[in-house]
Amino acid sequence: MEYQYLIHEIKETTSMITLNRPDKLNCLNLDLWKELRAALLANDNDPNVKVHLITGAGKSFCAGDDIGILTDLVENPAVGKDLFIDSIYGLVDTIVHLQKPMVSAINGYAYGGGCEIALLSDLAIASAQATFALPEARIGAWPMIFATFGPFLLGPKHTYELAMIGEPISAERALSIGLINRVSKPENLLSDTFEMISRIRQSSPVALKTIKETASRALGERLYDFWISQIRALKESSRSHDWSEGAKSFLEKRPPRFTGN
Repeated sequence: MEYQYLIHEIKETTSMITLNRPDKLNCLNLDLWKELRAALLANDNDPNVKVHLITGAGKSFCAGDDIGILTDLVENPAVGKDLFIDSIYGLVDTIVHLQKPMVSAINGYAYGGGCEIALLSDLAIASAQATFALPEARIGAWPMIFATFGPFLLGPKHTYELAMIGEPISAERALSIGLINRVSKPENLLSDTFEMISRIRQSSPVALKTIKETASRALGERLYDFWISQIRALKESSRSHDWSEGAKSFLEKRPPRFTGN
């Protein structure tokens, strides 16, 4: 399959997926959400692939959703179903049910959806220069993936801090709360990541698959809650004043005027 917004290559039985919109800080548009899911599904069924690796081209891992999605949601609420139900829910469901380990190598910004991909990764290594943030609440939305899975994976208080305040945290802080596994020098990020992957490959494939199946059952129990969150987001994006105001204020580069409605 040919991809427009990501680069896919097989390196040492590792499926390396590089988000490739460096001029947009690898922000997620509808096509990239879908392409990432398609690449993971294809590689998970490839007997030559043992591990999935996700990273970003240029100076950013992923800085969240593309501003174009906000524009589309404000102007055409019908876009919401394609975004929330088909794209975001589809990718999360795929990640939760992967048979093989998924590792993220995080360079630069991991904001919004990028931070949430880091959360759902089985293992994550970040450059010492990487930063993590969930700014959605500041523009009237909420980090749906993090709000669902964060309390289980990080604990409620870390989730509330990141999601409610929205300020960036450093790689060292992300390490201390368990969002990532290791901090690497920027120039060593990929080599350190492949070193970790080589250790994963030393484990039994049967054992790795069983570990994934066991863990996915626990995460899978939260998919219903995530589905409900997507349905609510679909409704809010079309009728909530705060959602619409947050998107407009972001696009107009001014402080939002929230009303609580």
